Amino acid sequence: MIDVLVVDDHPIVLAGLTALIGSDPQLSVVGTARSAADARELVGQIEPAVAVLDLQLPDGDGITLGLELKESWPALRVLILTMHADQATVIQSLASGLDGYLLKDADPEDVLSAVHSAAGGSLVVGRSVSGFVVAAASLAPRTDALAVLDARELEILELLVHGLPTSQVAERLYLAPKTIRNRISDMLGKLGVSTRDEAIALGRSAGLGVGRLRPGHPPRGY
Repeated sequence: MIDVLVVDDHPIVLAGLTALIGSDPQLSVVGTARSAADARELVGQIEPAVAVLDLQLPDGDGITLGLELKESWPALRVLILTMHADQATVIQSLASGLDGYLLKDADPEDVLSAVHSAAGGSLVVGRSVSGFVVAAASLAPRTDALAVLDARELEILELLVHGLPTSQVAERLYLAPKTIRNRISDMLGKLGVSTRDEAIALGRSAGLGVGRLRPGHPPRGY
């Protein structure tokens, strides 16, 4: 069973999503919230596998909330479900490390499929906005841009693309957080970008983060 948190400030939408997700025998809505504050308070109690968040909330936005929740619960998968289809917001959401972006006019089957795919570790992009992602990726350097990175930096970047914070990256790679921060700084210089989000966007455009996050492994020599 996949436990799901649904956050939307419109009661009718919240009820409809809850009913839709609850109609799938493999999904269970374990909590609902109508504000970012309520979601923050609730998620620690119910520990869902997937959170479906509206983009605009009365006390914040879904992207910021999603990143906050993933920082505290790295295993949580976060989907944005909204009416807003502007390219900048779509790219910002995915580049920031969230796990999917869908529009509220998506077919019910697509919403259910998105929840399942996100729970399985896949990046989810709704059909209505997939063209934005393709267009953005076509303008960005692809795999050859990552050729400047060594094997360890590629591992770090892939974990960042999956949304893991520095502490979790360090734990999985058996390295100190300070070492990870230093490697990330070196990586940004090699890629010619100034922020972690830009590096994540390059990693996504090169195909990193597709599919499930691989299990951690013992340290190896470098």
